[in-house]
Amino acid sequence: MPRERPFFQYVIGSFVQLAQGAPMQRVIWRGRQVVPSITGQPQEVAVYRLDNDHWDCYYEYQLHPTLQQVDSPRDRRPRR
Repeated sequence: MPRERPFFQYVIGSFVQLAQGAPMQRVIWRGRQVVPSITGQPQEVAVYRLDNDHWDCYYEYQLHPTLQQVDSPRDRRPRR
């Protein structure tokens, strides 16, 4: 049986970008918002607040994952 996908793609503390090439920003809050779907039935979607001095919340589809500093390729040791 396939494993169920978690509701939230990003955990608090994750680094994301609003657009490719934009500065990295940290997720400081996440929640659920009820929105109408194409069929008219309400559905819950994930929303996130970023550490960017704005009170705006962003839908998950608006965010792009980034590498954390500890995961960046230049910090890794070369394979032998």
